[in-house]
Amino acid sequence: SAASIHEALLKITELYSGEEDQLLSTDFYLQPLREEGRLLVLNDNDEEIANADVPEWKESAADNFYSEVTAQLTAAIEASNTKGELERLAVWMPYSFVLVDEVRETITDLLLVDDDTLLVKKGLMAGLNEELNKFIEELLAD
Repeated sequence: SAASIHEALLKITELYSGEEDQLLSTDFYLQPLREEGRLLVLNDNDEEIANADVPEWKESAADNFYSEVTAQLTAAIEASNTKGELERLAVWMPYSFVLVDEVRETITDLLLVDDDTLLVKKGLMAGLNEELNKFIEELLAD
């Protein structure tokens, strides 16, 4: 399932990569369909731009379904970002990846990119303070 979600994210980068003069304005809406065990990715025009099969969602408990989905999608986005795949997006900033429910109501922002700012749910930013402190110490030592 993680590989399937990653493939959907790669499909987005393929569709929305291009030159700077071809930038598009859109956000990406990730809609899990529990009964079907699928993830739909939609643009601002509600057009399906990618999908993924996630069979374990069919068996997920109702109480914490969106918490589980948020964790899975955040991990996939973190992995794509670590590999530099999201840097290829030719999309006007700010843009975001948003988790939506079955009626496309926003549940949470999974990723928000605004110029030099990248905000992702916990995980991607974990350890940032330690890295910054180490960088500053090394900079001051020189």
